[in-house]
Amino acid sequence: MRPSITDGKILKILRESKVPISTYQIAKKANVVWSTANSHCYKLKSMKRIDSKTEKSKFGFGEKIIWWIK
Repeated sequence: MRPSITDGKILKILRESKVPISTYQIAKKANVVWSTANSHCYKLKSMKRIDSKTEKSKFGFGEKIIWWIK
């Protein structure tokens, strides 16, 4: 499986980030909808290019996934 243009944007965003960032932040910076960023992040994770963990959200009651370059 080859990385797409969106995958490249996500990898660039994560390389430039000093800290792990959420799917929402990635979507905003890549100018894509959240679901697109989410599916591409999981694709990159399956390719062992990035990693993630789940954190409690500071606002509200949910959890969020944060991503970083492996």
